[in-house]
Amino acid sequence: MKKLFPFLMFALVAVMPARAYEFPGFEWEVGADITSAYLWRGIKLGGLAFQPDVSIGYGGLKLEGWANISPVDYTFKELAPELDLTLSYTIAGFTIGVNHQYYFDGSRFIDYRTPVLADYEAENYGKNYAGNETEVFAQFALGDVVEKVPLTVMWSTYVGGDDWIPLYEDATDPEKLTGLKRAYSSYLEFTYDAELPLGFTLSPTIGMTPWKSMYNYYEGNFSVNNISLKLNWELEVGDHFALDVYAIGMLNTAGINKNNIIPAISNSYNNQRLNGAIGVGLWFF
Repeated sequence: MKKLFPFLMFALVAVMPARAYEFPGFEWEVGADITSAYLWRGIKLGGLAFQPDVSIGYGGLKLEGWANISPVDYTFKELAPELDLTLSYTIAGFTIGVNHQYYFDGSRFIDYRTPVLADYEAENYGKNYAGNETEVFAQFALGDVVEKVPLTVMWSTYVGGDDWIPLYEDATDPEKLTGLKRAYSSYLEFTYDAELPLGFTLSPTIGMTPWKSMYNYYEGNFSVNNISLKLNWELEVGDHFALDVYAIGMLNTAGINKNNIIPAISNSYNNQRLNGAIGVGLWFF
């Protein structure tokens, strides 16, 4: 129950009636999405999910808390909670920030314990391991500077936590694991938001990783791991409430090469290459 408490608080804040408080220079937003699948940077991380979000900002500085609550499987008997905290600063369309991701694995919120080799091989990490991750990121929204070009470019790199490349004595023999090294998994993304009639927005996205990383499952090198198309419809009611409805299709091409032109439905980590989701969100601001 203690593990679920932060999420229950998020849920309560997200659905409670909102009253607009306005202060000069101060911005806030509270809301939540319900989505048929948890999709992120070309990877499907879960099924049906509730994703509350709370943010406050002042003068370009922003603190945001986002959570994901989704079942481990179709039985809904066990939840797989996640909590992300992000601190960022934006000026003239350019944003820099740091994001910490916590997966409720029993470790402390800020904890970067690394797996010992035996634990890594056995996939039984126990007290020698923590699943927390921290990334730094930079983003430039060209549309904030040139309104007619709604292009957003984002780069992120993991600098701490669970992000390891296994090292082998013999690359052809996965049984001879000799060590681990930090991967510094990085991700580059381009998104274009095209406004359509009747309040619709169509957003094609292409995302890639420049080297061996978590985004290509630590296999190969440069990969285009996220080709997606999102259709979004937003309805604003008054000055402080919005309804958001969307559908997204996503293709992960990581691992495709000249010997594998037509990708398999799943990669070697049994993660689907082609995914889709529909969702709805309610937002107060």
